[in-house]
Amino acid sequence: MPTASLLSTRSRNALLRATAASRGAAKRAKAASRGVPSHLSSDPRYETMKQLMFQDMPRTLPVLTEADMERHATILRAIDIEKSESGVVRRTEREAKFRMMEEAFEALKKLDERLFEAACVKEPNAVFPRQMRVPTETPGVRVWEY
Repeated sequence: MPTASLLSTRSRNALLRATAASRGAAKRAKAASRGVPSHLSSDPRYETMKQLMFQDMPRTLPVLTEADMERHATILRAIDIEKSESGVVRRTEREAKFRMMEEAFEALKKLDERLFEAACVKEPNAVFPRQMRVPTETPGVRVWEY
C-alpha cells in the first residue's frame, strides 16, 4: 500500500471509500451469520416491504359522467358560498367587538382620565407566556421554565 502522503486527494478518497465499504461488508456478513436482520438481508419480508413502500403505483383517475361533474361543481360552489357567508359573520362579529371596545374606552375616558391613561400604557417588560398567554380550561402539561 502506498504511503498516504504520496497519494493524490482523489486517490486517497477512493482508497478510504473502498476500505470503508469492505469493512461494512464484513460487518454485515458477521451480523447475518449471527441471524441479525439488516436492510440488506435476503429475508423476503424486507423485499416485500420495499416493494409495498417504494413501488410506483400508477394512479388512474376515475371516469366521471356529466352528472358527476355537475354534482362536483355544485358542491364546490356550495363550499365557496359557505366560506363567504362565514367570513361575513366573523367580520361583523369582529366589528361589533371593536365598536364595544371603543365605547368602553370612551366611557372610561369620560369617567376618569387618569384610569384611561393607565389603561392605555403598555407594559415594557411583558413576558410572553406569563402575561400574554391564551386562557385554557386546563393547565398545560409542561411547566414553563424561566
